[in-house]
This record gives sequence, C-alpha cells and structure tokens, in this order.
Amino acid sequence: MEPASVAEVQRAVAAAVTPAFLLAGVGALLNVLSQRRNRVVDRLHAEHAERQEAGRLAHLRLRARLALVAMQACILASVLVCAPVAVAFLGALQDWPLGLVVTLLTLGAMGLLALGLLCFLAEATLARTDLPP
Repeated sequence: MEPASVAEVQRAVAAAVTPAFLLAGVGALLNVLSQRRNRVVDRLHAEHAERQEAGRLAHLRLRARLALVAMQACILASVLVCAPVAVAFLGALQDWPLGLVVTLLTLGAMGLLALGLLCFLAEATLARTDLPP
C-alpha cells in the first residue's frame, strides 16, 4: 500500500472536520433562535393579558411562528449534516458507490439551513417594526 499524498490527507481532514464546524454553527444559531422565540412568546403572553389589540397579537404570533419554523429547519439541517457522514462511512465499509446519496443529503442540509436563515431574516425584519421610533 502506497502512502497517501498530502492532498488526499487534506481532503480527508476537511471531510471529517467540516460537519463538526457546521454543527457548531447551527447549534449557536439554534440558541439565538430559541432565545428570540422565548422573548416573543413572553411578550405575547404579557400583551394578551393586557388585552392588546388583535393586530398586535397577530404580529407577535407571526414572529413566534417564523422563529419556530426557522428552528425546525435548522434542526432538520443538523440531522442531514450527520447523515452524509454516516452514509459515507457505510459506503466505505461496504464498498458501495453512495456519492450521489451523500451529495443529495448535503444539498438537502444546505437547503434546510437556507430556509431556516430566511425565516430568521423574516422574523428579524418583523422585529424592526417593534422598535420605538
């Protein structure tokens, strides 16, 4: 067996480390989204108790819903980040050509992460209307 080239080792290290960094980033994003959603829900409860106008309550409900959808998309993206690693190892052990499956799972993870970020953007845009003039 011949020794691996530097380029092969670099590719292997990048393939092993990249999902870990992505998962750490998504975890931090989930922390932010969770805190924002909790604050919105707390405000919703407080304003509901004060009998605020229906439009205001609907606005806060929409923000909470967007934050929840963003969280769900990011959680699913995290699952799909883990799946290609498992599939790649399985393919290597069994000598199965699973490159297309790994590619599709990775694209799915990126698509869900993009959806989560877009929902976060929408929620943050709605939050701007909550600021005093």
